[in-house]
Amino acid sequence: MFLMQGKKKRAKKVIDYSKVEEAPLLLNFINKRNRKGLSSMIFVIGLRGSGKSSLCQRLAQLIKEKEQETKISIVDSLLSLLKAIRSSKEGDIIIIEEITVLFPSRRAMSGENVAISKVLDTIRKKQLIIFTNCPIWKTIDNNMKASGDVIVETLRINKIEKLVKAKFHRIQVNPFSGQVFRHTFQNSEGKDVNRLFTRMPDLEAWKEYEKDKDIFMDNLYKVEQLKQEKKKRKEDKDLGNNK
Repeated sequence: MFLMQGKKKRAKKVIDYSKVEEAPLLLNFINKRNRKGLSSMIFVIGLRGSGKSSLCQRLAQLIKEKEQETKISIVDSLLSLLKAIRSSKEGDIIIIEEITVLFPSRRAMSGENVAISKVLDTIRKKQLIIFTNCPIWKTIDNNMKASGDVIVETLRINKIEKLVKAKFHRIQVNPFSGQVFRHTFQNSEGKDVNRLFTRMPDLEAWKEYEKDKDIFMDNLYKVEQLKQEKKKRKEDKDLGNNK
């Protein structure tokens, strides 16, 4: 009688992240573009809660550590984006939260694509570094995609190690078909690298970000409350219930 032995499971490799550099290839890529006088647009996509905002803020902070004069702005509306662009200087960083809220894909078919082109042109002229996130790639405006340099897909937050794991690729858009091609980064040894990680952003900056979200929710609640009150007054008037 012969016993079939199962395949031995490979031991899972344990990585000491304290000894690993955060996103070196991506940061070097942005730095090289900056030295050439070029802007950079980094798209960060991923499911909600996978670490998009955390990754954007951490990458921005890592750049600022080497370039102390760099200013970081976090925007979540078209007005705040325009304000940040107008007040920015060469090499400044702007983090756009939920890009599809500002420039949804449907706008590419309207007159608003002209405004998008003007915004992108100013970003290029000022050599700004843009990090922008959204859950789904297809919802981003095509005009925006054509200006992208890198796409990062956040995979998950490792709560034990307190870091975000992600995939990343350089992107190239065919101007005729609009098709997006992905290119893998290579390290100094010529090996393909498509994974990166970032640690959690500065605690004070993160607290400020969370505080801004709370303020946004409070303001949104007030706006919706006013809408409901206005609707109720109109209904009462139509029904002749006003006294």
